[in-house]
Amino acid sequence: MEAFLINYGLLAVFVCAMVEADVVPVLAGVVAHLGYFDFIEAIAVAAAGAFIGDCVWFYLGHARSERIRRSWLYARAGKLTESLDRRFGKWLIPASHVIYGTRVATMTLSGIRRMPFAQFAAIDILGCLTFTTLFASMGFLFSRSAALIIGHVKKVEVLLLVFAVLTALGFHFLKVIAERQAGSSEKDVERA
Repeated sequence: MEAFLINYGLLAVFVCAMVEADVVPVLAGVVAHLGYFDFIEAIAVAAAGAFIGDCVWFYLGHARSERIRRSWLYARAGKLTESLDRRFGKWLIPASHVIYGTRVATMTLSGIRRMPFAQFAAIDILGCLTFTTLFASMGFLFSRSAALIIGHVKKVEVLLLVFAVLTALGFHFLKVIAERQAGSSEKDVERA
């Protein structure tokens, strides 16, 4: 992908960041360090690409909310994303940039839930700028070790996803146990 970014410049950074908002900024930082384009421009273009990509998913969630809610995919993934949404609230939007596998679902869910676009945009721009700057800086400063950085970023994202899923499952099981205990206590009271 680095060669693609070198050949097509900032346009490639923009388009690729729409799809992949964490690895692309790291590579853009590396390519900027090599002198192919300006570092600040790379951050701005990558953040803009990530934001536009997020807006596309938000719009699709908003425009197709009823159809998505009826889909089998929503039935499977919707509960987890909604659980994360209840725990993190609107701050799941920037967090999804570092929790592997949650970005598209989070942006789509924000649209499905009819979050006001101005609120979504303000929070997402903050997340895009923050994490794009962080990732691009890592690539720029450690350009010789970019492959290692990308690997570490993916590992951290996977660990955060596993942690989030395990936490959600833990709370779910605690809720189920509490409901069962409450149900058995009610039955004991009825028998007495």
